Amino acid sequence: MRAEAARKRGFLLVELIAVLVIIGSLSCISLQALSDSPARERRIIQNEAKNFCTWIKYRMAAAARESAEFRVMLTQNTDRSYEVTIIWLGGAKNLRHEIYSFDEAALAYEGVHELIFSGRWFTLTPAATFIVKSRKIPEVRYFVTIFGTGYMDIKDKL
Repeated sequence: MRAEAARKRGFLLVELIAVLVIIGSLSCISLQALSDSPARERRIIQNEAKNFCTWIKYRMAAAARESAEFRVMLTQNTDRSYEVTIIWLGGAKNLRHEIYSFDEAALAYEGVHELIFSGRWFTLTPAATFIVKSRKIPEVRYFVTIFGTGYMDIKDKL
């Protein structure tokens, strides 16, 4: 009778160890998630920069196939980031608009707000460097350079 009363008042050693293991593993998982945040953000922004390059490359290839031109216009949003608008000039998509906006990143750009790509000559005038940056961690950014010859490059430093 006395042994049952003593058992009801306290926890077994196994129960205490199980609770400590659960708390320890949860704290390790949360610490890993918090410490991995800049690296994760860097991967996200790099993917955004690659997606932007791919989007532009496909439009350049389409313009070259049709010997068309398009105008690249940058419009600034209220959060001081930019959207990229393409207006087709000639070809099957004449005067159609296409808009590229970023999901996780913001686009920064200093320079001319209107660029022209000639499919006939496969040139972009003038060449441009866009900054694809994180909205959460401002230090995380990638530079997307589109050269006049249509070549593109992504770097984390200029």
